Amino acid sequence: MKNMKKNIAILAILLLVFATVLLTNCSRSPNVAGDGKNGTQQPADAIPTQSVPTNAQQYDEQPDDKAPHANKEEPSGEPIESEQIDPQLEAEKAQKRRDVIEQSKALFAGYFYEEALQLLSEDETLINDETKSLEAEITQTMENLVLYDGTVRHIFFHSLILYPEYLFPNLNTPTGGYNEGFAYKSELEKILPQLLERGYVLYNINDVFGKDEDGNMTMKDIYLPPGKMPLVLSVDDPSLHYGIGFANRMILDENGELATEVITPSKEKIITYDGDVELVVGNFVKEHPEFSYRGHKGIIASTGYLGIFGYDLATEESKLDAIAVCDKLKSSGWIFASHSYTHNRNGYWGPNSSADKISYDTKRWRAEIEPIVGRTNIFIAPFGYKLKGAAMEVILNNGYDIYCTVNSVNESAVFPEYALMSRIEIGGYALTRYTTTLNRDFFDVQTVKDSYRPPILSN
Repeated sequence: MKNMKKNIAILAILLLVFATVLLTNCSRSPNVAGDGKNGTQQPADAIPTQSVPTNAQQYDEQPDDKAPHANKEEPSGEPIESEQIDPQLEAEKAQKRRDVIEQSKALFAGYFYEEALQLLSEDETLINDETKSLEAEITQTMENLVLYDGTVRHIFFHSLILYPEYLFPNLNTPTGGYNEGFAYKSELEKILPQLLERGYVLYNINDVFGKDEDGNMTMKDIYLPPGKMPLVLSVDDPSLHYGIGFANRMILDENGELATEVITPSKEKIITYDGDVELVVGNFVKEHPEFSYRGHKGIIASTGYLGIFGYDLATEESKLDAIAVCDKLKSSGWIFASHSYTHNRNGYWGPNSSADKISYDTKRWRAEIEPIVGRTNIFIAPFGYKLKGAAMEVILNNGYDIYCTVNSVNESAVFPEYALMSRIEIGGYALTRYTTTLNRDFFDVQTVKDSYRPPILSN
């Protein structure tokens, strides 16, 4: 009995020890896990694992060199900018955009529509709402162009009178010559704004007439914005041999820009930038590019017997100077025409003209003046006389397919071989005798005509 009690006691002690060991192991084992929701415990994977501390525990409890992923950068807690903006680069871009917009607007005003659109789209980084708006405006203007179906008018000037008080000291004496055929600088400066106001646009005569694919002369289609009208302008005989009262010479200044050398009534030599038609028109177009279709200014009809632009062409130096002036004029929108070499009525440009004399005149102009001004297809007849028969054939056979005359009204005609266009002269005679036509078609004569102008001599 005593042994049985002893055995039971030993068994109880063993069971207590076993239970204690079991409970201790269960509390330490990772094989029992909670689901994190209701506190119930579920068996985990049979493979024993170590507990992995959180990131916060790692950096709190372990040295940096032993922390997991210690070689990688961790967020600092501050926001990271995706792109740094350079104020200077942004300012440069804004200025470049302004330049592009300004240049595009100038092209747009001068009817260079495609060129303006191309400039706006060249640099994609400059495109914004402002460039898109301008692009839409240009596109809309192109879509609204209309076919012009009216008369293409043509006016012309001689060199400008700069000092009328010197040329015409007595306003009560009727005067011909310069008074009848020439305009004052002051008059041209009043004419141009009125032409612009009426909707005129300086237009290249070679964009009015041209040969078709069969070689026949035709009148070309002209598309302009509503209310605009093409105008051909020409300047006759720019020899500048007229003396005091006019420009003495056309030159290039030290910057290569066109200028006029003028001798004043007091015999002082000065340089000006508005001393003849080409410069006055050029200055006006700079301020009003909408007055010139794609940069065109007008036609310069050159004779030969008195040289050109104040150069006698007797020396190689004078020829080179003349060529430089002509090249500058051409690059700025002027084109040249032949106005004959002799400008002579006797047997040349009149009822008794002969083919032989016209041939001599034409060959001499081609030999002496064409090398200065370049080849041209435009012939502007002296005195506005229209040649006939064999004499006319000489002109056509020398490559001239646009022939211009003078009339009190504008008329055009197209023949298979050439186009014929009349011109209206602007000078004292027209301002006196053509007032109805000028008032109706071009400008208000009363506001244009200079008060310092003597009566005309011709009836």
